[in-house]
Amino acid sequence: MTAWLSDVFASSSDKARLIAIVVSAVIAILVLLLSQHFTTRRSRKEILIKKIEEAYQSALAYERHARKLLSAIHKGGRDGSGNFVLDPALIDAMNEEVEKIEMILGLYFPTVSFEKNRYYAGPTLPVLEIAIKEKKISEQEAIEASLSTAENIRNNVTEIKVLCVGLMKKCRH
Repeated sequence: MTAWLSDVFASSSDKARLIAIVVSAVIAILVLLLSQHFTTRRSRKEILIKKIEEAYQSALAYERHARKLLSAIHKGGRDGSGNFVLDPALIDAMNEEVEKIEMILGLYFPTVSFEKNRYYAGPTLPVLEIAIKEKKISEQEAIEASLSTAENIRNNVTEIKVLCVGLMKKCRH
């Protein structure tokens, strides 16, 4: 094999051509690999940006459902026993948005810690805690619970938005 190579590339011009071909091939392979690396990196970044956008939209939907639930409690008031009237569909909608955020963050941003139990409707919101346990409370306590619930909703949404904004800054183009 070596004898054949020495016969084929006996002259110095043939050797120079061989070296030029090898160098060109190495450069072409390097350019291809770099191009592939940057293309993959860019497409991954675009996917992450879309997922951050979805998480942010879910935070807005969470807030919208929570406000509807609070509004329904204020408008609907209480039943004959004095308990708050709840719309289970709104509670489920809030919890679904929390699940969606957890899924997005867990799949695409595993380093981000997201405690979904802090954001669930129900025990984390005072009005719902009272309604679920069917506690008898005064009108003043109901107002305080409602205000506290509105504040918790505001804080929850702000925390999720801050989390999303941090991811946006980290993953921007």
